Amino acid sequence: MRFIGKPEWFTYRWDGWGIMARTWQGWVHILAFCGAGLALALVPLPEPMKFILLGLVGGVFLVDVAIIMTQLGKVHDERERLHQLIIERNCSFAAVAALVVAMGYQGYQNRHQTGSELPFDPWLLVVILVMALTKLASTLYLRWKR
Repeated sequence: MRFIGKPEWFTYRWDGWGIMARTWQGWVHILAFCGAGLALALVPLPEPMKFILLGLVGGVFLVDVAIIMTQLGKVHDERERLHQLIIERNCSFAAVAALVVAMGYQGYQNRHQTGSELPFDPWLLVVILVMALTKLASTLYLRWKR
C-alpha cells in the first residue's frame, strides 16, 4: 500500500524514533509538507479555518509517515532490519527498567503512607501493563500468522 511517499526514500532514524530522508525525494517530501504547513500558517485566513487546514495537512503527513514506516522492512536489507530490531528491543528494556525504578523510587518516598492507595503513581503501572499487553498481542499475532 502506498499513500504519498515511497519507503525507498526513507530509512530508520538512529537517533530517536521515526524515519529520516534517505534520498533527495525524501527531503522534497518532508519539505513539501513543512512548506504547506508554513504557508497555511502565514496565509490570512480565519483562525478556525486555519486550524482545520493545518490539522488536515498534519494528519495526512502522520498517516503517510505511518504507512511508510510499516513498509520500511520490505525495502531494507536483512542487516538493517536486524539492527533496528535490536535497537527497539533495547529501548523497550530500558523503558521497562526506568518505569520499575520510578515506581520503586516513588514507593520509597511514600513508604510511610497509610491507606489502600498505591505508593506510586498508578499511571506508571498502566504504562507497564499496556506494554505487556502489546507484547502479548504481537507475539500471539505473529505465532498465529506463521
